[in-house]
Amino acid sequence: MKLGKTFIVLASVSLIGAAGCGGKSNSVGTPASTIEVSAKKDFCAVAKTVSKADLSLKQGDIDSVKLYFANQVGASLSLASAAPDEIKAVAEDLQNGTVELYKLLETYKFSFSKMSANPSAAEKMQVITDKYDLEDSDVKMKKYLLDKCGISDQQQGTTTTVAQ
Repeated sequence: MKLGKTFIVLASVSLIGAAGCGGKSNSVGTPASTIEVSAKKDFCAVAKTVSKADLSLKQGDIDSVKLYFANQVGASLSLASAAPDEIKAVAEDLQNGTVELYKLLETYKFSFSKMSANPSAAEKMQVITDKYDLEDSDVKMKKYLLDKCGISDQQQGTTTTVAQ
């Protein structure tokens, strides 16, 4: 796998991981259908807020890269904890993958050029991608966001290309 494609997937997955989680209702004694609707509503409200995140990523600016991915990790952690059951496993895979990819980037001090210079970096990213089935999870989350929340690919943000 080319390192450039991996970065594209990483940026896309990070955003979708963040938008891909939502909330369960804390209501007690409420009919299941009401809880399900409430969970979807909470999930969608959070996903819509996250989908408005600033996707600006200045190529070559390590502080920008670090902040971008730190924000994605934070959002994915908050959202995964409240994901409705029907998308929870996907949200957790995206969240866990985002955290592991962040840690990998951190070992290279958030420098894509340092990662590109190390042949094992792409292999490590692929292991994480495969472990959490990130490409498939990304597709599933995009479909869920569109079908259940009305959030289109364009509203989810554009893929950030940071390496060629």
